[in-house]
Amino acid sequence: MTKTPESVLWGSLALVCYIPDPLGSFLHSLRKLLPGEEHPLAHITILPPRPLKLPLQAAFQKAEAILDRFSPFEVHLSDVHCFPGTKVLYLDIADGGEPLHEMHDALNRDDLEHEEPFEFRPHLTIGGPVAPEELEPVKILAEKTWQSSQHSPGFIVEEIIGLWSPASAAVGDWQRLWNYRLKPSAERTSSNAAVGTSRTS
Repeated sequence: MTKTPESVLWGSLALVCYIPDPLGSFLHSLRKLLPGEEHPLAHITILPPRPLKLPLQAAFQKAEAILDRFSPFEVHLSDVHCFPGTKVLYLDIADGGEPLHEMHDALNRDDLEHEEPFEFRPHLTIGGPVAPEELEPVKILAEKTWQSSQHSPGFIVEEIIGLWSPASAAVGDWQRLWNYRLKPSAERTSSNAAVGTSRTS
């Protein structure tokens, strides 16, 4: 009898940061204007979906230990682009891409590591995939709508959300189960000092 891999039983994990309002609501409305099978809340994926190699709670604990190294940082969204292979439209990251890369690379190791189908590139998906014959007018619509925004394209990344998809779930069925708030460097330093004092007393 073939044993079912535990990773199949545990489902899949992804880590994202949602865009705060009012910018988040505007981007959600923009996505509804464009072709696409689903309209999730506006977000930047930090750790793309991957099968769990360990129980969910243990995976979140691993993520917390890694995220504790990072402080909140600012991200600025830029222009509309299209991934040529998938015909997915996205907003590029003008500022804040480096810490997003660092966070992804730190998380994508050991028990949380997964061979991702695409090279990690921080971005915010706004639509697609788009049929090739519709791509140019849809891209123009996305650009005009994005340029009409009255909201600042910048926001602070300070809360990381853990999404889980059960093994039996349909594709795209994700549940929000966990969140972690990044701590400012001064707060992390004082917290670590308190732990150190406690250990030596």
